[in-house]
Amino acid sequence: MNPALCFIRTALGGDELQQPKLGLRPRCRQLLFVLDGTLSIAQLAQSMPGISDLEGTLLDMQKLGLICLSSEAPVKTEVAESTPTSSHDDLAEKLDHALHHSSDSGNRFEDAKRHAADMMTALFGAKSSHVDKLAQARTQGELLAEVAKCKKILGAVASASKAQHFEQSVLAALQK
Repeated sequence: MNPALCFIRTALGGDELQQPKLGLRPRCRQLLFVLDGTLSIAQLAQSMPGISDLEGTLLDMQKLGLICLSSEAPVKTEVAESTPTSSHDDLAEKLDHALHHSSDSGNRFEDAKRHAADMMTALFGAKSSHVDKLAQARTQGELLAEVAKCKKILGAVASASKAQHFEQSVLAALQK
């Protein structure tokens, strides 16, 4: 497979991130999340070394209709108008950019809770017990305790810097 090829999530792939039905492994969900048509296979291999058979995984995802080559994707004006950031290989920054809550309810605690739950849902699916615990937090202390647990999980499956970024983005949402 040509290492310069770029893949992009299809509508079905986006649906799978929002409402998981296929039972994708966490690393596959992470890969599906970062596929936006801007990262080449070579860049993916460098930024996601935990996926041992990257090309095979990409082909499987393509067969399932979750992704397609970016050259085959329907043109979206929203994507064309957005400016790519230089942090595409940093999953945590990309998660923060893509999933940061767009509406401000005026309640920092609820906004931070939603932000944390959305980020964890994108990575681990809505059925994750941590997503439920984040959503059910009644106090800032409960939320921060669960964020600390999620940070440990992210540190184990992604990296310490990505886990730190997750925690900092939730804290920033609390302070807005």
